[in-house]
Amino acid sequence: MTDEDSYAELERLDTLIFEAREKASLSVSSVINACEVLSRTLNECDHLHLLLDTGMTENKARKELQLVKQILSKEYSENRIKTELGTPLGCFTPYGENISVRQEWKPLGVLLHIAAGNVDALPVFSVIEGLLTGNINILKLPGNDDGLSVLILQELIKIEPLIAQYVFVFDYPSHNVEAVKKMASASDAVVVWGGDSAVSAVRNMANPDTRIIEWGHKVSFAYVSDNASDNELDGVAYNICDTNQVFCNSCQGIFVDTDSFDEVVSFAERFLLILEHMVESMPNDNDPYLSAQNTLELYTERLESAKYRKRVFTANNCSVIAYDDMTLTPSYMYRNCWVRPLPRGRLLAELCQYKNHLNTAALICNERDKDAFETLLSKTGLVRITNGKRMSEGYCGMPHDGEFSLRRYMKIMSYED
Repeated sequence: MTDEDSYAELERLDTLIFEAREKASLSVSSVINACEVLSRTLNECDHLHLLLDTGMTENKARKELQLVKQILSKEYSENRIKTELGTPLGCFTPYGENISVRQEWKPLGVLLHIAAGNVDALPVFSVIEGLLTGNINILKLPGNDDGLSVLILQELIKIEPLIAQYVFVFDYPSHNVEAVKKMASASDAVVVWGGDSAVSAVRNMANPDTRIIEWGHKVSFAYVSDNASDNELDGVAYNICDTNQVFCNSCQGIFVDTDSFDEVVSFAERFLLILEHMVESMPNDNDPYLSAQNTLELYTERLESAKYRKRVFTANNCSVIAYDDMTLTPSYMYRNCWVRPLPRGRLLAELCQYKNHLNTAALICNERDKDAFETLLSKTGLVRITNGKRMSEGYCGMPHDGEFSLRRYMKIMSYED
């Protein structure tokens, strides 16, 4: 649409939403079947180029296409619903009562999805979650959207035209406050993907009676205790290269179970060789702007290393910086990571400072210490512990940020007979 037509639709959004509410709910089976048809339609010959056009390498694009096909499959959707929503609630007689009660999962109503742009096609998968839970969905595209979300939605609508009545997509920038307020006012809940500033902005724009469902930016890291093998560290390096460290569950850096800066420096030198080898095996199209930015950042770090206790180690298209503090920070991303000391005795005290900002930890330790470390890490606010290679790999029914997203998009209705 033109901007003029888009604003006209926005002005009558409340009416369109009300009309959608009045209609019979879109059946979950219709959504699942549409996704299944699309899953079977996707193939490398016709669709691989769409991922390549976003800048993915061919190997990465093939992997992502297979992942999308799996996520859209009927079996995946059905298993996910079963895992996240459990068995049907049904009828029962409450304890101490003599009345019959019936409980059912019902959609919240209308969801506004304000998606981040750090994951290809993330906006459409957020909308699909809304459709799988029977909700009407408003999508505000991220500023750097790659077009895949709209394309997938258009294909789903071709397969199941009824979906069109339950999806409204707008392409307004986030600084268009009035437009975002208008969309939020028409919603029962706002699903916001982003950091603290994005969440705060949405809270200020949404009405007090609108629920905010936050999927905020998180930080992930690896924790290494005792003698890690090269194979285990290869997994961490793989995650760094595979994700370019742009996801919430990407490895930003490595904590080493020590209080010795000399040991941290030694580990950093060792890991640089492993990371450089992985970079060579997983070439990446370098963005000239990002490369220049990283060069300046690393140059600044080198200058500061003369005054502060830090060491900068660089190789082709990657770097490792050794610090002597225990601070958890994002990395410079794009295959540039840090190494810091964090003795096990300080682990809980240091990481608990980052409540609600932790995501995944890759744990590398002796088998005899694994249970103890898992217990410690689980008390910090982390939501997942895995090996290095699987830090950013998902599975069907995996919680997101420690919660089942489908459950957050629904409510439990109670009926008394």
